[in-house]
Amino acid sequence: MPFPEAKMEQSSEWCDKHQCQMVRIAKTGAVICPQCNKEERLSFEEQKAQASFKRNEEKKRIYYLEDFSMMDSELKLATFDNFKADTPERQADLDFIKKEAREYIRGAQNNIVLIGDCGVGKSHLAYSAIKAISDYNKKLATVINVVDLVAKVKEDFSLEAYYTNLLSGKDKNDKIEYLVLDDLGTEKTSEWSSNLIYSILNKRTNTIITTNLTPPEIQRRYGKRIFSRIFKGVGQEHVYQFKNRTDERKNLWN
Repeated sequence: MPFPEAKMEQSSEWCDKHQCQMVRIAKTGAVICPQCNKEERLSFEEQKAQASFKRNEEKKRIYYLEDFSMMDSELKLATFDNFKADTPERQADLDFIKKEAREYIRGAQNNIVLIGDCGVGKSHLAYSAIKAISDYNKKLATVINVVDLVAKVKEDFSLEAYYTNLLSGKDKNDKIEYLVLDDLGTEKTSEWSSNLIYSILNKRTNTIITTNLTPPEIQRRYGKRIFSRIFKGVGQEHVYQFKNRTDERKNLWN
């Protein structure tokens, strides 16, 4: 660690690195090179600044993943490990999402559409995927329930520009790399709500959309313009119909 400012006197010793005479600290007797000491100070301060920056970035990452996300509170505990893959169908569901998460980590640029009835595990696996990806590469990710988003913006329309700018990935300081749009199709559809969804999806990829609508139903409900944004970069391999048809929330009462 560099020495603090102190009373010094010239020393007969020489610093080969900086080609200068070293000095002796009167109080301790330590002999140092002023230039070396300065460099050590700067390096120490830079390391502290970098550590502080990393801590702040990690806090921000967790904030968007957990506190900013619009989702049921129990979903915050969802992981691949605690997904109940106790049937061949549910194991197939888990395997598909894990495969897609690995592709995102490798740099894939496409949306993923997860189709299934209420309670089959779409949201659990979608959140587990972006959490695993964000934990791995430290990029920002969040979950937005479409019904909650529409309700929040309706309460205060001044928030519309904020959410569309952030969720579309346009914010350079807080760029949301991975987004889950959860429960698309459960909101009350209007021209305004459809435009809100379009504004979010128009410029971004790497969005996981969960819905109970089939692709033809999505096109009929939202039209070709939004349909094309939902299925941006999406081949048949990125559209998944959940094999499991059982509402796990109902099973809690059995």
